[in-house]
Amino acid sequence: MEYKYDAFISYRHCDLDKFVAENLHKILETYELPKNLKEKLNIKGRTIKRVFRDQEELPLSSNLEDPIIEALKDSKYLIVICSPRLKDSLWCKKEIETFKKIRGRKNIFCVLIEGEPKDSFPEEVLYEEEIVKGKKTKKLVEPLAADVRGENKKEVLSKIKDEKLRLIAPMYNLDYDDLRQRHKLRRQKQILMTSVIVASACLLFALYTGIMLLKITSQQKMLKNHQAATLSSESLDYLKNDNRYNAIKSAYQALTKFNGVKMPYTSEAEYALSESLGVYNAGSSYKSINEVDTKGVASFVKSSENNKYGVIYDESETFTLFDNNFKVIGTYTDLYGFGINEATFSFIGNDLFSYINKDGNINIVNIKDGKVKNTIKKKDDSYNSVKGDIEGNYLTYTDDHNLYIYDMKDNKVKGSISSDQDYIKDIYFSSDSKYLFAATEIKNYSLDEEDYLTMHVIKVDDVSEINNVELNAGFISGIITKGDNAYMLLNRIIGTNNNSLLVSYNYINGNKNWEKTYDNTWGKFITRSYPEGTNNVTIVNYDTVRMINMDSGDEVKAFSSGSEIIGIYSYNDSEVYLIFNSNNSVIYMGPDFKDSIEYAGKYELNLEDYKKVAIFNNGFLLIPTNENRVIYYEANSNKDLKEENIKLDYPSDDSIKIKDFDKVKKDYNIKNKSLVEKIFYDTNKEIMFVTYTNNDIAIYNVKDKTLLNTLTKVGKAEHYFGKDKYGRYYIGDVSNSYIIDSNYNKVGHIKGLAKLEKDKVIISSGSKYYSLPIYTLNDLLSEAEKYFK
Repeated sequence: MEYKYDAFISYRHCDLDKFVAENLHKILETYELPKNLKEKLNIKGRTIKRVFRDQEELPLSSNLEDPIIEALKDSKYLIVICSPRLKDSLWCKKEIETFKKIRGRKNIFCVLIEGEPKDSFPEEVLYEEEIVKGKKTKKLVEPLAADVRGENKKEVLSKIKDEKLRLIAPMYNLDYDDLRQRHKLRRQKQILMTSVIVASACLLFALYTGIMLLKITSQQKMLKNHQAATLSSESLDYLKNDNRYNAIKSAYQALTKFNGVKMPYTSEAEYALSESLGVYNAGSSYKSINEVDTKGVASFVKSSENNKYGVIYDESETFTLFDNNFKVIGTYTDLYGFGINEATFSFIGNDLFSYINKDGNINIVNIKDGKVKNTIKKKDDSYNSVKGDIEGNYLTYTDDHNLYIYDMKDNKVKGSISSDQDYIKDIYFSSDSKYLFAATEIKNYSLDEEDYLTMHVIKVDDVSEINNVELNAGFISGIITKGDNAYMLLNRIIGTNNNSLLVSYNYINGNKNWEKTYDNTWGKFITRSYPEGTNNVTIVNYDTVRMINMDSGDEVKAFSSGSEIIGIYSYNDSEVYLIFNSNNSVIYMGPDFKDSIEYAGKYELNLEDYKKVAIFNNGFLLIPTNENRVIYYEANSNKDLKEENIKLDYPSDDSIKIKDFDKVKKDYNIKNKSLVEKIFYDTNKEIMFVTYTNNDIAIYNVKDKTLLNTLTKVGKAEHYFGKDKYGRYYIGDVSNSYIIDSNYNKVGHIKGLAKLEKDKVIISSGSKYYSLPIYTLNDLLSEAEKYFK
């Protein structure tokens, strides 16, 4: 279909909203796709031909006039300028509603200019109506959005230019990261092409004069140095965005070759490579170590019982199975397309993975080679849930009215149980895998009537139902067991109200012990700690953690995290819980805590928003919101780390006393004298280091009192630790130290440096000490190459 307009911009006619709309209009209409993409897409002339932006907003009581309706019908996409003011505009609301009816929600893009998404995005793009078990409900969805918020108009305009590709890419069914990379390559090729043209011209002219040859060489060197600096800066930016692989790649290219062009050595690139590799990380904090890219936005992640394998489901309807070296074992796209959730795929022990395929059958995958080893064919109805036990002995699964237990050793159905009611998807094993819990419900299509389900307790070895209990709920968030008791976290919806329930049930004798109701909240997680003597069950209601006595159901403690909780895990050796929040904070809590505790710097999660977390390997898998990847965070990432049992003598205080500052400042003509915080020397008093309150460090030659270099924004430094066998200096404090090369540039950063020895550094982490080798440039390059194999 041909459209008159590529996009229609809807906005409030306020100062900032109008400024963004006008500039976005101009930027879109002057944008050009890279030439190779235009040829591939058969686009001639300008890429985006016309963008509609209405100049006046009619009174709130007015209907949309014919020209506006026609423009909306003739527009392929709708771009909404979003701020907290948007919801006050009935005019904008009508434009959005009209366009949504014509094109649907997926062709609506949001541009956030002020406020938070939940306060600024229109409800028409945040929610989507769907029918769940015959009930009309609203499902929260994630709109395609660009964030251009800034402190002032200049910063906003800069972000519009940076974010424009996030809007343009989906207009042509292009991957955003691919389009952005193509733009980078185009810019880099232009720079290199300019260099080649200039060099060629200069070479011709060099036939007549040798002076021009020197200029050509200088220009080429300058361009290469600029390119190396750009790659180094990109590396650190990737690291700030927890994208370690690309951080390593950019720094490595800055030190070797980029697009076939050999790069000159720069200390900035060596520093970036050292930081991105994390070679001096002694496990004092959890950092992004690796990631798994996905085709679509990542939605769910699970790990195997031994935490050595993981699987991701993304919105392109793909499962990605990977190992603890982050090597992809297999990808699977033949998925059951309707109603995919965490109940439709499961690990079976540590060797097998199962999922419901598009035909409603169950595929069983051998994790070692990633191949489907067996398929369980459906009988009549498609299967709708799978659950493997932790030992890998059984797989249980359901269709609408039947529950089956499949013996993995014999590769046949051990037995089944039928019900007149419909099975809901969630199935749970007891902690010893001898019993399982499966619920059925009577369909209830009224929003105002209460939900009821029946929980069936099934003995696995003979596939017999030993008892059941009716529960006033429609959703299960989790079940854990202790002894003969099951603790079930349930939810029910009555009209617009959500209530969560915690039920203690003796699943052997069939008696309900107690039941607690929590009004106006949704129960998300249930867990418990396992040290002997502990007797509390812990539940999460959105942003609140409650510890409940297992015997009485009484509340022991309640903590509020301040933001949505996306995961909670208990420690093995104590009744302490680790709580992950969507706003990148991680806190600790326990029954003996007066309040929850956040250890600053322990978890370096640099993104603003996360939505899922899972234990994996020796760390955690986190799904960032609205990104095509899952990030792995770990503390002890360095395999060269060796624990040392030593007693350390910290460097003596060789600093100049404050009373002598004025004389030194005058002798060395030190600038910014009022900001000087500390002055100290190397061992031989050949080099003097001056630290400032603004975190700069100046380095002086003592002999002639000249300034050798100034390191900006590096941090505090109070000690000189020594000089390694490669002639590099080590300065810092107990928290952060820096490696300074012979040209007085920083090339490395060490947290917790305690001592420098001839060929290694000693690092403190908590109350322990660890040794690490000193990494040369060649060592760093070798470590980087391991990532690319």
